[in-house]
Amino acid sequence: MKDYIYNSIKKGIINGLSIILIMAKVIIPCYIAIEFIKHLGLIEIISKFFRPFMGWFGLPGEAALGLIAGYLINLYAAIAILTPLNLSTKDITIMALMLGISHALPVETPVTQKTGVNGWAMLLVRVVFSLISGVLLNLLWKLL
Repeated sequence: MKDYIYNSIKKGIINGLSIILIMAKVIIPCYIAIEFIKHLGLIEIISKFFRPFMGWFGLPGEAALGLIAGYLINLYAAIAILTPLNLSTKDITIMALMLGISHALPVETPVTQKTGVNGWAMLLVRVVFSLISGVLLNLLWKLL
């Protein structure tokens, strides 16, 4: 019994550290990249470009970086990009909903295809519902 508990704890610690390492490999470079982009003044340019589109969701233009990272890389990359932007609770909630529906698309689309589902159709459905949910939550937030 004692060996079982010891081995379980050991396995848990090793698995936990492995997950932390995987997350750090994504989060740290993304966070550094955003800080670098901020210091170069590119956030303002990006923000102005995406402001009209992101306005549909009630989000600032720079949040587009997190949305793109979440769609194309994964949720950890989105978190790393969104963290230094100091978004409001509303902004984070809308982003979380949108990215919860549609994230890591280059990885998950082929996996979806392997199950026999039309991957392209599922990709379109996920992105469209993600965008619609962002608009609807923004509207709901305005009503409250």
